[in-house]
Amino acid sequence: MMIDHRFIPSRLDAVEDIEDYQPGGYHPISVGDTFDDGRFRILHKLGFGGSSTVWLARDQREEGEDQSRIVALKAMRADILSSQDPSEIPELVISQKLREALPPSESVNFQTVDHHFFVQGPNGSHLFLIFPLAGPSILAMSDSPGRTAGSRRLRADLAKKVAKQAAMLIHHMHCAGIVHGDLTTSNILFRLSPHVIEWSDAEVYAHLGDPETENVRTCNGEPPGPHAPAMLVAAIENSKLSDATLLQENIIVGDFGQSYIIASRPPSYEPGTVLNYQPPEARFEGRVGLEADIWSLGCAIFEIRAGFPLFESFLGSDVDILRQTVETLGRLPDPWWAAFEQRTLWFEEDGQPKSEQDQESAGVFLKAYKSSIRAKLLEIGENDDPPSEDEDEGPMIEKPGVRLDQEEVGLLEDLLEKMLQYIPEERICIQDVIRHPWFT
Repeated sequence: MMIDHRFIPSRLDAVEDIEDYQPGGYHPISVGDTFDDGRFRILHKLGFGGSSTVWLARDQREEGEDQSRIVALKAMRADILSSQDPSEIPELVISQKLREALPPSESVNFQTVDHHFFVQGPNGSHLFLIFPLAGPSILAMSDSPGRTAGSRRLRADLAKKVAKQAAMLIHHMHCAGIVHGDLTTSNILFRLSPHVIEWSDAEVYAHLGDPETENVRTCNGEPPGPHAPAMLVAAIENSKLSDATLLQENIIVGDFGQSYIIASRPPSYEPGTVLNYQPPEARFEGRVGLEADIWSLGCAIFEIRAGFPLFESFLGSDVDILRQTVETLGRLPDPWWAAFEQRTLWFEEDGQPKSEQDQESAGVFLKAYKSSIRAKLLEIGENDDPPSEDEDEGPMIEKPGVRLDQEEVGLLEDLLEKMLQYIPEERICIQDVIRHPWFT
């Protein structure tokens, strides 16, 4: 089927698909735009996802720039909003529940919605969410383009501290009767130093650079029309926000779009976790619950410590993630094993990888090899590429080539094996996670 393209593709690296500016899609936003009766003014672009664009904005409610603060503004696609009833919008429901259930000293560790409003635009009605501005995610901090995955990872003691904080926050959620439903290293964010949110406009641009823009051009040479912005804006470069002088060595947890209250799970709820964090009961049965958070947290803890994911998602297929899962954790239980129809390409019926020759005969692109959590922990630091000579990675990042000692390997292997049990009921609960000796 031919897809009708309206726009000439952008040359900018970090931008959303321009074709998604259409009815039901993104709301067109430009630097300098204001929203909510002039209260929020757009300064820069933080990023984008499949369901939203995210912007750096100034909350101008306080008189004078020296009193105002900078915030994160998330503009949802119009087709995301099935209802304008706040009781049906997870981000709002969970934000309110966390604030009610936890003392302020605890709820401040979640990136909850401070304010929301609706914007009627050329592409429909959009929910706008205002959040406290946070620093880069764990995923973004580990980003090392052109180097072996894991070459840039958190300092060992900081990784353990951050993992413990993340586990404590999931503990608070579970005690409040909430399932996170989408915990990954992209939703665990470093806190910014307090002075950052008080930056003036000039300081924002001095530290983060001016917005990089490109005129939107149509294929037929006509003006873009009302559905798209006049210009596309590239997201702030990751390295600009990953500067240790701007960050605290503490984290917050965000993104409650997949979260729900256990006592009132929405009837139409479907698991939305990224594939390499999705537990097998969600993959095969659509089941979710507290135990699914334990699986995802186990994957996150490994990645926080390693700087690379336990299961690589670069091919993007759930079949490839299943291959890696069976390589690492062994044969799936029945009836899931039979439901993994492509298993015979790689594995014998007992879950052991077939011989290389048999796999080659089956024509597989990536072969399966026997692995384990322990083997993957022992790989950390083995293949590090050092940074370029002029690049100082700063005090939060581990020096290249540092390995885990045998004692830590044993403790972390024990923790992760207990969290990554295939049968959900056999996984340890969050209370036992936070008491595990690896954290001490």
